[in-house]
Amino acid sequence: MSPSRLLIVGLALVVACGEGAATSTTLVSTTTTTVPSTTTTLQLTTTAAPSTTVATGVSTTKVLDDSAEGSGCTPGEGPLPDGDWYGLVTSRGNDALDFDLACWFTGDAAVQASAEDGEESPPPNDYYVRNSNPDTREVVVGENIEVAFFPDGDPTNVTEIDYDDWADMVATRGFELGVWLKVEDGVISEISEMWVP
Repeated sequence: MSPSRLLIVGLALVVACGEGAATSTTLVSTTTTTVPSTTTTLQLTTTAAPSTTVATGVSTTKVLDDSAEGSGCTPGEGPLPDGDWYGLVTSRGNDALDFDLACWFTGDAAVQASAEDGEESPPPNDYYVRNSNPDTREVVVGENIEVAFFPDGDPTNVTEIDYDDWADMVATRGFELGVWLKVEDGVISEISEMWVP
């Protein structure tokens, strides 16, 4: 078979890797000249394309801001995915709360983020909060969860309290702290206030 015919046959080759995974095939042709004839060698390299699994009704797309703490601050549209998320609680109900997701930066990431936003850089107290999206998400509160909080704003006085008691107390406290939510299986399993100087 002539080298050109071999090349055409090689290009028509389809390689399947794995169950339903897309692949790409790279054809490399190397020509070695020897006396008195020419030998053509075909080399196939097969690369599997990355696969994506999407569960019905659950957003699995996460675009993370790599420099923000926790699970980042850009989880995409829809319900808040599982992870550790920083932000503000805008309203509290018995079974769910409304959460305004924000970005929490510290150290060099705080310096860079505050400079990008045209704010004082380096930021005071070595942290910076970016909250450029006013949208809120309703997040279901798990059963019997405790909230780690600062009843009088003193960072050395962290206390755990039942979620319902915390919701009632915050309404009368007079100040609001950001919180970290731990979301597991689509519901909040932990809430921790974030004390700031």
